[in-house]
Amino acid sequence: MAVVKPRAVTLHIGELEIAGLDPAGRFDVARGLEGELARLLASEGVPEGLLEGRAVLPQLALDHGAAAVPLELGRAVARALYEGWR
Repeated sequence: MAVVKPRAVTLHIGELEIAGLDPAGRFDVARGLEGELARLLASEGVPEGLLEGRAVLPQLALDHGAAAVPLELGRAVARALYEGWR
């Protein structure tokens, strides 16, 4: 499979439900998610599942240690999403 590295990617996440997240940390989660996805897409390319339009992913299992810091939680979610699209 060829790696696709486009100049721009627009991705809309309609809803992200994280049980137990303190609402005060939502913007840090979003910032971590956006930054890590941008890094992964720039360095690794667009995964096949995303190119195929796989829009809904199953429930993701995350490392509980990441949940302690909202920014790290966002990064962990981004990595899990990216892997789910592979």
